[in-house]
Amino acid sequence: MVSPCYDGAMVAPYFAFLDGAFRYDCASCGQACCRGKGIAISASRELVPLLARAPQIAPLLHPLAGGYVRLPDVTDGCWFLASDGMCSYEMTHGRSAKFTTCRLFPFNRVFRLGSAQVVDVNSVVCPIQDAYGTGLGVRHEELLSELAALGKDPLLDSAVPLPQGARELRWLMLETTLRDDSATYLQEVDYQTFAQHQQAQTERHLGLRGTDPQTEIRELQHYFDSIYGSLVAALAPAQRAQVSRALTLLSPSLRFNALFRKGVDDYRRTVLSLPSQLLATSVLSLGATALWNKPLSLRAMTELHQAQSELRQLLGRLREPATLDGPLTTPELPTSVKDAVSQLSDRLRQPKSATIPLGQHLILVGQSLPAAERALLPSVLVRAGESLRFVSSRA
Repeated sequence: MVSPCYDGAMVAPYFAFLDGAFRYDCASCGQACCRGKGIAISASRELVPLLARAPQIAPLLHPLAGGYVRLPDVTDGCWFLASDGMCSYEMTHGRSAKFTTCRLFPFNRVFRLGSAQVVDVNSVVCPIQDAYGTGLGVRHEELLSELAALGKDPLLDSAVPLPQGARELRWLMLETTLRDDSATYLQEVDYQTFAQHQQAQTERHLGLRGTDPQTEIRELQHYFDSIYGSLVAALAPAQRAQVSRALTLLSPSLRFNALFRKGVDDYRRTVLSLPSQLLATSVLSLGATALWNKPLSLRAMTELHQAQSELRQLLGRLREPATLDGPLTTPELPTSVKDAVSQLSDRLRQPKSATIPLGQHLILVGQSLPAAERALLPSVLVRAGESLRFVSSRA
């Protein structure tokens, strides 16, 4: 499947979600995207028509880099949000006049990566809903038609630099395979199964030999169960399955954003870490579900994944040995946790810690703590920052 590029060349579209995976309902969410976010407007394509139709807003426009301007919201909603929740600009001037960022939303995260055009879903702002298999989800073909109708637009041509090795290691082939494969794991009770598949496919794609991806993920899950298991033990299989399905649907998008976020400098290292990090997100989501006593929405799970980035990165490395350069300080924690953290600090500062997986230290130190306090230990380690040094055996 290809779509026309803006300069006449052909590009390969990549959708960071399954075909028909998501739907959205503006009425039920109260137009969240139209309240307090502002609008990015193409200076070359949309600005002149806008000023001709609504010249009174000219003093409010703010130029931005990349060929567009921003119209801020200075009320409780967009300037063109009507009292009935509809877009007055679209109703008055037609859908073809609607601003690109609004017309595509929530599928308006469009980027150029080499010869690929990536379309991602904005699951942080929009409370998208699981629609896979219902026939009600937004189809890839619909979005391709919209993109073709919009034509050349700076908002659709934001170039994202490829990290080192991404092109040579055929990132698009692997991500397309894993996205399509995810459909077969939507009914799994636990996300671990899909994490194992991602690990196996990634290592096979990179040509790694002599590893056992299933064992790697099982070992990591063992550490998670030891640390967080008591907190999520009461969850019914149906609740676990809901978390697994939601995260599986979101995985292609979460993977894309991890691989090509600003500051990523090595594709190979990053792509190898993703199955473990996503498995960590699954256990954190299970914990939040148990605490909240109801399933997380897709938007909430995305926010949790992003907010807990440092913690999930640490959890994803529990199979690796680690050392600590200095003592951990925990003045605000209960005495029992302080004592455990002190033991953990002492263990990690011993020379032999460089040969023992970090998860093993956490299990031994945390076994005498109540479940809720045991779960604090990884969060305390996050505060160590660069003082915590991993001894990775993987090149």
